[in-house]
Amino acid sequence: MLLDISRLRRGAEEVNRQIDPEVFAVQTSDRHDEYTVKGVTTVKGTVRRDQGTTVVLDATVTSTLEMPCSRCLEPFTVPVNAHVETRFVPAGDLAKVTAETVKSGEIEDDVEDQILGLAEYRDESIDLGHVVLEQFVLALPMKPLCQDECRGLCSVCGANRNRETCECKQEWIDPRLAALADLKKQ
Repeated sequence: MLLDISRLRRGAEEVNRQIDPEVFAVQTSDRHDEYTVKGVTTVKGTVRRDQGTTVVLDATVTSTLEMPCSRCLEPFTVPVNAHVETRFVPAGDLAKVTAETVKSGEIEDDVEDQILGLAEYRDESIDLGHVVLEQFVLALPMKPLCQDECRGLCSVCGANRNRETCECKQEWIDPRLAALADLKKQ
């Protein structure tokens, strides 16, 4: 998933890559329970040389992720359609460019937003896989729900309350007060 930028001189070149989901299976194995990539991921846009060794990637990442609902544990899909605009600098220049940008006053009020759009490249190649994985993580919902009205699982029998109803008693008794309940019964 490397994008060769060694031949990139002036102007912009188009980027149109399609990445199979199997490529991400290895890279997301440590996040196996969070999400899986379903279908082909597309990276479409342009890459251009900006100032000297700086390269700008302006693209759209499109894909579909599948993850379990946090209430009922049923899998559901999350569409990804993210715009990426990132400046890439050589690996050794990243700290220098960040410091110069802050010192020169190019960054105004929102320091983090402008520095977040800065990344490094090595050996005249941009790792598109890293860019795509970053967009996947940013697209994940804070609380993954298959639907807003998801009723979740029954805490007693474990039935999916979206599909079936159960007659379980949902009353919860605080175990710390069990001794008092026994006294009340006597």
